[in-house]
Amino acid sequence: MPPTLRTTDLRREFGSITALDGVDLSLGDGEILGVAGPNGSGKTTLIRCLLGLLRPTAGEATVDGTPTEALAAADRRHIGYMPQARAIYDDLTVRENVAFFASLYGVGDDAVDRALSFVDLADRASARIGELSGGMVRRTSLACALVHDPEILFLDEPTVGLDPKLRASMWDGFRQRRNDGALVVVSTHYLGEVSRCDRVLFLREGRVLALDSPEGFLDRTDTRDLEMAFLALLENAPPARGESSPAGGEESR
Repeated sequence: MPPTLRTTDLRREFGSITALDGVDLSLGDGEILGVAGPNGSGKTTLIRCLLGLLRPTAGEATVDGTPTEALAAADRRHIGYMPQARAIYDDLTVRENVAFFASLYGVGDDAVDRALSFVDLADRASARIGELSGGMVRRTSLACALVHDPEILFLDEPTVGLDPKLRASMWDGFRQRRNDGALVVVSTHYLGEVSRCDRVLFLREGRVLALDSPEGFLDRTDTRDLEMAFLALLENAPPARGESSPAGGEESR
């Protein structure tokens, strides 16, 4: 059974800036959770707290009841992470990069071969990263994140800057991982992408605007696509931090 991942009243501050404000979340069965929202909504901060890379200011994030920042090395072997920023080495080949991450987790050449095949880069395994297109670099990063067959896979803006065909191909891979039983958490600001998720967490300025299935969002907002649904949810949401509520039929100043 996949690990249970929870957040309880999760809050993270950076000085005077509140990046996450009371996020409650529960994930268990293998699924794809899309974390969506505009830039600055807290998507990356949430993922880094779920990974244990950031300690919450208040509340907690746990895996099977253990705070994520206290997870032992053996527990972290079940987690994969593809950051938004490049985290591979330009002077190594595709295969050497994936093999390096495989060695960190104690898996061998067979796992490297499977990861390269999964991202359709077996024929470019000997190419150096500096010779590749941006899409191939992103696919190499994905191979590094999943080479050890993690039960939880965090992907932070994995398809940013990719053409529509390559984005669709990568999402096919994410669904395959879900079908194999993994819990996949994907952040994106492409609202059209989150229709491919099982559930979607909409964030606004670090707060949970809504959490539902794509179909549930369309039904509750009576809209045709998730971008329209997000806008409808915004219209009915309480004012964001720093915004004034309308008063007397006119906008407060």
